Amino acid sequence: MQPTTRLAQALRRSVRAFRFWLAVAGSFVFAALPVSAAESLTIAAGAGYKRPVAELAVAFERRSGIRIEPFFGHMGQVLAQARQSDRIAVVLGDQAFLENAGQPAFARYLPAGRGRLVLAWPTGRTLAKAEELAGPSFARIALPDERQAVYGKAASQFLERSGLEKKLEGRLIMVANVPQVSAYLVSGEVDAGFVNLTDALGVRERIGGFLEIDPALYDEVRIVAGVVAGREKLPGVEALADFLATPEAEAILARHGL
Repeated sequence: MQPTTRLAQALRRSVRAFRFWLAVAGSFVFAALPVSAAESLTIAAGAGYKRPVAELAVAFERRSGIRIEPFFGHMGQVLAQARQSDRIAVVLGDQAFLENAGQPAFARYLPAGRGRLVLAWPTGRTLAKAEELAGPSFARIALPDERQAVYGKAASQFLERSGLEKKLEGRLIMVANVPQVSAYLVSGEVDAGFVNLTDALGVRERIGGFLEIDPALYDEVRIVAGVVAGREKLPGVEALADFLATPEAEAILARHGL
C-alpha cells in the first residue's frame, strides 16, 4: 500500500471519529437544556392588543420558560389564521365575537379583562364631551370597521344610542382596525377617532387626549383568551391559564386598560 493511500485512510478515520464525538457532545448539550427552552406557545390577537400581549409574553416566559410567539391582525385575519394553522392554541379577543365566529371552535375562555371604548383627538384639539363632535370643526371622525373590530361595533352602538349618528352623517371614516385610527390621530389626518383604552394609552404622548365613553351606551366587551378546541394539550396552554390568574398578569392587563 502506498504511503499516500495509508495517509488518506487515516485521515478519513480521524474525520469519522471527530464527527462521532461531536454528535455525542451535541446530544449531551441538548439533553442538558430544560425542556421548556424548546417549547413555544403561539397566540393570535387583534392588532390593538400588541402592547399588553408583548408585556405578558415577557413576564410569562420569565416565569415559565415558555416563549410566546404572537400573530396580530384584524379579527378576520386572526380567525382565518387560527383555522389554517394548527400551531395557534389561543386567540385573544372579544368573547362574543369569538363565540359567534363558528370556526375555529373554542374549548374554553380565560378571562383577560374588559375592553373600554374611548374617543380620542389629535394634538391641537380638545373635547370636553362626546356631544361636541356635532360641532362643525369635527369634519373627519375615524372608527374601526365594525365587521372586523369589536371597537368599531362599540363605536357604532354608541353613536346610535347617544343620538349622534345622524348628526355626523358624511363625517365618519371607517378604517381597517384600531391601530389605523390611532395612526390617523397621531398624524392629525382626522379630527377625532374611536379606539380602545389600551391603544389610547399606548399613544397618549402623541395625541391631544381622550375621554372614556359611558359603557352603558355600548355592549359589554369581555376580553378573553380563547383556547382553540383540540389544541388544549399544546405546550404552554395550561401554564398560560395559570399565569393569567396571577396578580402579575392582572396588573399588566390593568396597566393597559383592561
